[in-house]
Amino acid sequence: MVNIGVYREVKGWKKPLHFSRTLFAKAYLKLLPKIEIIGITGSVGKTLTQNVIYSVLSQKYKTVVGDENLDPTFRIPQTILKAKPWDQKLILEYGIEHPGDMDHYLNLVKPNIAVVTAISPTHTKYLKNVEGVFREKSKLVTALAKSGYAVLNAQDQYCHKMASMTSSKIWWYGPSVKNGLKITNFRQNLNGSRFNIDYLGQKSTVKWKIIGRHQLMSAYAAATVGLICKMSLQQISRGLSKVKSPIHRLTPIVVGKTSIIDDTYNSSPNAVLEAIDTLIDLGKNKQKIAILGEMKDLGRFSNNKHKMVGEKIASSNVDYLMTVGLVAGQIADAAKNVNFGGKILKVASTHQALEKLETIATGKSLILVKGSRHAHLERVVQGLMHQSTKIDCYHCGKLR
Repeated sequence: MVNIGVYREVKGWKKPLHFSRTLFAKAYLKLLPKIEIIGITGSVGKTLTQNVIYSVLSQKYKTVVGDENLDPTFRIPQTILKAKPWDQKLILEYGIEHPGDMDHYLNLVKPNIAVVTAISPTHTKYLKNVEGVFREKSKLVTALAKSGYAVLNAQDQYCHKMASMTSSKIWWYGPSVKNGLKITNFRQNLNGSRFNIDYLGQKSTVKWKIIGRHQLMSAYAAATVGLICKMSLQQISRGLSKVKSPIHRLTPIVVGKTSIIDDTYNSSPNAVLEAIDTLIDLGKNKQKIAILGEMKDLGRFSNNKHKMVGEKIASSNVDYLMTVGLVAGQIADAAKNVNFGGKILKVASTHQALEKLETIATGKSLILVKGSRHAHLERVVQGLMHQSTKIDCYHCGKLR
C-alpha cells in the first residue's frame, strides 16, 4: 500500500495528484521488466553518487536518472515515468526523513543493486538517533533478492552491519578493500581534481570535476557498480571524467579575485566536517573564511552536533568563522570556548553576513558557505556574485 504519510508536507489539494502518479508509476514499471534498478541511500553523498553512477553507466547503457533537486517522494515516480522500453538502467535515490518512508518507496519499486554511501546522524528529529537512521536505510539492502547486489562502503561500521542482513551478493568499496579498485595520486584545486584508478593491474587517469577528497567515495561506489555491470576500466574512467557536480554542493566559484565554495544545498554534521577539511586543503596560502548556518532536523542531538562543529573549527587554521542565525551561533560559542585562534563573527541574517564580508574578505580569500536549506545561505553566494563585475564559475552547471 502507498504510505500517505510521505505527503505530509504537500498541500491537501495536491495530494490526490501525487498519489495517483505514484500508483501509475508502479503500474507502468510492470511494462519495463528488463530494466535494472540501481537504488542509492545513505546519510551523505547520495546525489553526487547518483550523478556519478549515471555518468559511468551511460558510457555503455541507456540510463535514466531523476532531477537531483526534487524530493524523493516526487522524484522516484517521476523518474520511473521517464523510462522508455528500450532503457536498460534506472537510477533512483532513496532519501528518507521519517520512519516508514523507505517502506513506501520499496512498495513502489525494489532495486536490483543497492548502494549505501554512509550512515550518520541526519533527520534525528524524526528518526530519534543514528540507530533509527540505520534501521530505516538498511531496509533498502534487506529488500534485495538473492540475485541482487549490495554495494557497501567498507569504511562505514553500519554498512558492515547491513552485510549480515541480506542474502544478496556483496561488493565492498573504498580504499581499505583488498583486491578492489584503488584510487591513487589524488590532487585538487578550484578547477577540480585528478586521480588514477587501478583495478587488477589495469590503470587509467581521471580528470574529476569535483573537489573534496571525501567525495572520492562516490567515485569508488560508481566504479564498483560499473564493474558489476561488466564495464571496462576505460569506460568507467571516461564516465568519471564526464560527471558534473550537483548544484550548490561543494561547488567552486570565483568571484573577481575571491574564491567561494558553495555548499548551501543542505547540511549535516559529517558533511560540515568534510567541507571544512576541503576548505583547509584548498585554502593554503589563502585567507580562509567559514560561513556556517544551522543544521536542521537533528532533534535532541542539535546542541551537541553544533558544538562539535565549533570544536572542529577551533582546532583548524581557519581565519574567520561567521555563523548565521541563532542556532548556528552555538558553533561560534563552542569555538570561542576552546580558544579558537581566528576571529569569530555572529550575525542574525544573510544580509548582515554580506555586510561583514565586505569588511573582511580580500583578494586572497577562500570562503566556504554551508548550511541547511532553511538557512538560505545561497543568498550569501548570490550576494557575493552580484557585488563583483567579473564572475568566473568553474562549475559546468548554472547556479540557481
